[in-house]
Order: sequence, then structure tokens, then C-alpha cells
Amino acid sequence: MKKNYTYDDICLIPQMTHLRSRNDAETVVTFGRNNEIKLLAPFISANMDTVTGPEMAALIWDVGGIGALHRFNTVEEACRDYLEVKKINPPAECIVSVGVHGYKERCEELAKVGAKYFVVDIAHGHSIAMKEALSWMKGNLRLKSGDKPYIIAGNVATPLAVRHLSAWGADIVKVGIGPGACCKTRIVTGHGVPQFSAVLDCAKEAHRLGIKIIADGGIRNSGDIVKAFAAGTDFVMLGSLLSGTKEAPGQVITKATERGDKQHFKVYRGMASDSARKDRGKEYNGKYSYVPAAEGVKTLVPYKGSAHDIIMQLKKGLKSGMSYCNATDISEIKDCALYELQTSSGFNEGKPHILG
Repeated sequence: MKKNYTYDDICLIPQMTHLRSRNDAETVVTFGRNNEIKLLAPFISANMDTVTGPEMAALIWDVGGIGALHRFNTVEEACRDYLEVKKINPPAECIVSVGVHGYKERCEELAKVGAKYFVVDIAHGHSIAMKEALSWMKGNLRLKSGDKPYIIAGNVATPLAVRHLSAWGADIVKVGIGPGACCKTRIVTGHGVPQFSAVLDCAKEAHRLGIKIIADGGIRNSGDIVKAFAAGTDFVMLGSLLSGTKEAPGQVITKATERGDKQHFKVYRGMASDSARKDRGKEYNGKYSYVPAAEGVKTLVPYKGSAHDIIMQLKKGLKSGMSYCNATDISEIKDCALYELQTSSGFNEGKPHILG
């Protein structure tokens, strides 16, 4: 029986480096069917309703990444959000999300207002519903320019799923079943693959097929980002790290502490949580009588201020990690990095343990 590993199970081994400075590490990547976009960092903000709305999408573009607007609103609201990104930051591009219900109208209306980049986002992406959605988009959806859309699809965790989604029309496959901070899919369903192994196996198949992947979930720090690229990912999706920020959707919640001062929070929730599904019930008007088991949770996270500083620190950490493995650009990390397994004691040793 094969063993699978997550980021904490892996340690990257320092290599002789020819980089004289961490600043010499180049984090620019390309995005789009014709590589028409140059991103200064390989970061995509998660298409969650407590992470990416117009403000986050506009902000992450300014600092070098790209945002994925969530899909949990009406078609009209989705179009409005896309146009709001352009209003806040005219040069900005963003990814728009669709599901596997009502996707035809949503895709067509979003294409009419100028959307070019789409993500078909469902919890279990290796499904007949995904096949139908991707096949329709590949065969029927056209942009205002007449070109085909650039399509991300997921989530999956196996090389076979990557092969199928690619054949059905995906240009990028989103990898991650159960590693997210607010996800309990593995507890509820018993299914999922530890994220380092999932990315490692899926990346090999994707690159053999000439497509890309996004490592989605389980990223808790910049070290995990470096490990994801060592496993072969092309982009990382950031969710919990950007939750609680000024640009994330939602109001700041203030609570008094026992000491008499105040603490500030924002809501962060998985999109398969009871909270998110209850809100979406207003949109669906009871159309779906069957309500599946919740595979996510809702929580409050401390208010973090602007996402700008967080993203820049993650980028600096990525550059530092690249210098340790002698990678001058993102594409070299998977070839340069060496990794081994570590014990839980070894992982704990690597944390600042003087803090307790």
C-alpha cells in the first residue's frame, strides 16, 4: 500500500546555491492560453466568498497575482463583480467561477462583459457533471474576441482525474481534496489525498499532457508554497492566509475581551459549510430538496489589515526558499529541490520552540 504525504511530512534539503542574493530569484510566471499575462508571483486568491470579491481581485493584481472571484451569487451579481474589478483597477484581470448547475447562462453573460478566464469549481471535480460542463464550454463558449476561454477545473487529487479533465477541456487543473483549513471532506467522506503527494502525482501527469496545475489547500506559510513548487505545481491558491484581511469580503466583527479591550475579526468559512449552504438556499429558493452533508466549517479569524503585506511576505519567503535550492526561476524549483521525509519531532524542531 502506497504512503501519501503532506507538506509537514517533507523537509527540503539545502543545496549549494549560485544566487548571490535572494532578490536574484525570479518569481514571474505566465498565465493564459497564449501566456499573455505575466504574473509577478504565482499566487491565485481562492474563489471563496470570504476571500475573493472585487477588492481582493483588484489588490492581488497590483501585487503580482490574480484573483478568482467566487461563484456564490446570481449571474447579475457575478457580472457586476467582474466589472467592479475593472472599475477599481482598470488593467486588472481576474478569474470568474462557475459551477455545474446553470453554467451555460452564467458563462455566456460573463463572456459578454469581457471575462476571459473561467474556473469550473466543484468539490469532487472528477465527475460526469464536470465532464458535461467542460465539454460544453470547450465546444460552445466564445469570448467577445471570438477566442476560446481559458478554463481551470477542479478539484481533484489523482493523475487519472487530471487526464480526464484535460481531455474534457481543462487548461489548468486544481488539485486538492480535503487539505483546506476550513475543509472536513476527509472526516465526513473518508476521501482525499495528503496534499504533497497529490500535487506530486498530479503535476507529473499534467506536465506530460502539456497542461498546468494549481495546488489548492494546505498552504499555511511560505515554506509550504516552496514545497508545493518542489512537488511540481505551477501556481498556488491562497485561501486561509488571505482570510480576515481588509480586502476579503465581509464586515469586521468587534468583540470585547475579558481584559476590557477589543479584538477584531472576520468570518472565514468553507464553501461546503452549513453556513454557506444556508446562505445559498436563498438564491436557489428551495429548488434542491436534498441537502448533502456539510464538508466545511465556519470560524472567526483575527482581522489582519491589508492583504498587500501578507502577499509580499509570502513572495519574499518564496524567493528565500528558491535561494536555498539554487532555483533562479519558478520552473526550476521542481528540478533543483531535494526532499526527504521528516518525523513529527523534526517538524516541531523547525518551529521557533522558545515561544512554547
